[in-house]
Parts: sequence; structure tokens; C-alpha cells
Amino acid sequence: MSARSLTINALSVGYGDTEVLTDMDLAIPSGRTTVIVGANACGKSTLLRAMSRLISPRRGQVLLDGKSIHRMPSRELARSMGLLPQSPIAPEGITVADLVSRGRHPHQGMFSSWTKRDDEAVANALAATATAELADRPVDELSGGQRQRVWIAMALAQQTEILLLDEPTTFLDISHQIDVLDLLMDLNRAQATTIVMVLHDLNLAARYADHLITMVRGRLHLAGSPQDVLTEETVRQVFGLESCIITDPTSGRPIMLPIGRHKMESERA
Repeated sequence: MSARSLTINALSVGYGDTEVLTDMDLAIPSGRTTVIVGANACGKSTLLRAMSRLISPRRGQVLLDGKSIHRMPSRELARSMGLLPQSPIAPEGITVADLVSRGRHPHQGMFSSWTKRDDEAVANALAATATAELADRPVDELSGGQRQRVWIAMALAQQTEILLLDEPTTFLDISHQIDVLDLLMDLNRAQATTIVMVLHDLNLAARYADHLITMVRGRLHLAGSPQDVLTEETVRQVFGLESCIITDPTSGRPIMLPIGRHKMESERA
């Protein structure tokens, strides 16, 4: 897959009388992994929804290879960009295999039939997410962690150049969180897929991101490498939290150690 250019120009988005994103300018590095972090309700999920055309901007635009996504045919956009939302809902009674197969719909023409390539894409997605053994089970009978991996499999089956994921590690224990993030890194490195995801865990964000974006109250706060962005001052400004930043001895990336209120009070006593 070739790396695609995704840029955001003066983007403002709102719901009703509330403006959630204000005058955001972003250039997503092509073929790299970008992670968005910020406090709750700062607009992270709204930004992903706007980037995928699920919501329309009040002002500004999202550009794919210099072309407004709102002027692109839906099927063309879906072949280029996939989205895993925060709380996806599966049709009642649908099996895992059928749900993952829906990732191939953008590649089906009006008169085209299912092909061997479609079979291979679904099989590879199931294998990559360790969900092949669940293929015949109804999605609504799965655990939260299993269900999340199945949704990721559907996104992988879509085989897009850009993949947007809103909290892909939700419901997963730490072992499966690492498995999923490693899987996404493998996809990025093997196919140069541009990955943009929202994560709550700052340390996982710093470890897996090539490009880290911090947001505050619907605005871009700081963007750059994890080493440049994840500082004690940034944590203070973005999360209102005192912290200590050290270097991860295994990855060389920054690690944030929170300094709790009780620790600070005991030091002052």
C-alpha cells in the first residue's frame, strides 16, 4: 500500500450550541503511527469522527491527498480509510466471520462477486487477531475483549491505507493490549499503513507512537515525537497532574510516573 496524505485545516466541529473542536490544524505523518491523547471530553473521539467523515465540520476541512473527503464518493473513501469507533454495535445474531467479512464491502462493486482475495483478507485478519477459532460464534456471545479483537479484525480486513482507531485496547487486559498494539505496529511496518489512534494510557501512547498529539479543550496543544511532547510540563498543562518523566530502559521512550496528592502532602509534612 502507498502512504496517503491526511491533513486537517482550520477544523471546527460542534454539536448543537457546543463547539467541540476549534481551529485545528494537523498534518498526519504518512506511513507512521500517530497517537492522540488528552483529558476526558477534550475532543479526541470527535476529531477521529471528523477525520472519517462521520460528522461534518462547521468550518475548515479534512484533506486526503489534497482533496476534501466530503467531496469523495463514499466507496472510494472507505477503500482508503477505515475507522474503528469507540463503542461499535454489531447486528444482533451476526457471527464473527460475517462481521469481519463486512470489512470487504468497500471492495465489492455493484455487480462483482466475492473473490479469493476477499477470502484471504478475512482469513488473514482473523489469524492476525487470534479470532479464527471464534469465526462461527455469534458476536453478542463473546466477552468484551474477544469482541474488541473481532472489530479490529474487521478493520484489518478492509485493507485501507489509513486506519483510525478510537481506544482499540478498550476491554483488554494488559497482555492483550500489548498484542493489539504490536499487531498494529506490524501492520504499519509491513505495509506502511498510516495509523491514527486514541489511547488513554500515556505510557503506551509514548511507547508506540511515532507522532504524539496532545489536546486541551478542543484545541491542539502540542504535537511531535514522544520525547519532545511527553514532558512534566505537558502532563501538567494537559491533565492537571504533577508527574515525573523517566526513560524506559527497554524502548528508550519517556515514561510518565504520576505524583499523587498524598505523596506530595507527605513530603510537605
